[in-house]
Amino acid sequence: MAETEFKRIELSDMEKARELLAESDFRGCEYTFGNNFVWRNVYNVEVCFAEGFYFVKNGSGKGTRFIYPAGGGDMKNAVGLLREYCAEKDIPLTIVANKDITQRLTETYPNAKAVLNRDICDYVYLAEDLENLAGKKYHGKRNHLNRFYENDWSFEPLTADNIAECKEMNDRWRSENVDKCEMSELAESKREELCIVECSFKHYGELGYTGGVLRVNGEVQAFTFGERSSEDCFVVHVEKALREFQGAYTAVNREFVKSLGGKYKYINREEDTGAEGLRKAKLSYHPVFLEEKFVITFGGDQL
Repeated sequence: MAETEFKRIELSDMEKARELLAESDFRGCEYTFGNNFVWRNVYNVEVCFAEGFYFVKNGSGKGTRFIYPAGGGDMKNAVGLLREYCAEKDIPLTIVANKDITQRLTETYPNAKAVLNRDICDYVYLAEDLENLAGKKYHGKRNHLNRFYENDWSFEPLTADNIAECKEMNDRWRSENVDKCEMSELAESKREELCIVECSFKHYGELGYTGGVLRVNGEVQAFTFGERSSEDCFVVHVEKALREFQGAYTAVNREFVKSLGGKYKYINREEDTGAEGLRKAKLSYHPVFLEEKFVITFGGDQL
């Protein structure tokens, strides 16, 4: 795989990438073009199309990682191409893959080392659970909802008509959550996330995102958006709510899933990045399973 074959990801790659992503039908958030595109500056995302695959790499130097490619090509050909590229660059071959692909890779390459990375595992929920919030385990969520529903609220799709108001709300969210933070690792993560939201808004229509907006007294209090990753799974990339009204996060989550109209069995709400508070929040919605992700390293003599 020649060095020139990997290039910075661009919107012009979207159609071809989505064809190959649909062919693999993986549920992970990294198997969405929008995710690959909007994080391109943070993670130095580059892509390549070869041998019936859509290759994605991020990082640089010895920290380079490849997402197991999407498409219908042969696995050994894919690994062989990555091996050649890594040999040219004098870097180790490291692939991130889900549980099923990891099993196939380690069976084919028994000397490869696979380690589960809990921090990047996606939380996947049954859509009907998030919509109905039924049963004892969601009692607290229903209390938050009932409190929120006491307000004069409304929900609508996120479109070009209201995206400017969402940008204004995002600025308010920044002042509440980021501007007063010290320069900690968490604060930096939130600043990166703000850049992602701004990039997503800029290219919202082009990326074909689906989103929703929650208002109280006519003013935007929360928004969310994402895209499908597989035929049965929708990935929520972003969800933001202001602090003024209790239950706004719970409400925008529920109303958005309801607006999808039962099209998807699963809702992927992405990973927690190892943040304790975020992990607690995601677990509180009771995922039906985690989309496990493994980091697989190959030695030069193992291929």
